[in-house]
Amino acid sequence: MSEDKTDQPEAAAKKSGKMKLILLIGLPLLLLAGGGGAAVLLGLAPIGRQAEAGIDGAPDGASRTELKDVMFVELPDLLVNLSVTGPRMRFLKLAAALEVHGQADADLVKQLVPRILDSFHLYLRAMRPEELEGAQGVYRVKEELLARTNEATRPAQVRDVLIRELLVQ
Repeated sequence: MSEDKTDQPEAAAKKSGKMKLILLIGLPLLLLAGGGGAAVLLGLAPIGRQAEAGIDGAPDGASRTELKDVMFVELPDLLVNLSVTGPRMRFLKLAAALEVHGQADADLVKQLVPRILDSFHLYLRAMRPEELEGAQGVYRVKEELLARTNEATRPAQVRDVLIRELLVQ
């Protein structure tokens, strides 16, 4: 029976040694895998095609060719009164530019600026000041203006509405 008592500390020592080994190897691997997964989910680590594309998200040389064809059409500043309840009037001042691809689209968009401004006025006059609060409000306005611009300039394709100034008073 005395032999059994001496075997128990050795067995416990073997188990504790295996546990230390598992902790020393397994825990860092688990932390690395979790950190890598979190980085991918948060967009900090590129995967797939993004990793191959380079820093700007386009394959080498592709972004330079696209930049040569990018044109900007400046729109005149807009000043509209917003939809409010109460006696006090609120105004929105908007300065924007349109991003297009190529001279042909730029020329067509320049010809259709009055149609674009009309659609902007109709949309913006119906807005309430609360709808323009925060980054999400501005993003929604920007997306709506882009959709209206593409509707007004078809068949030309406007890539983006770039807001230079957005002031609510």
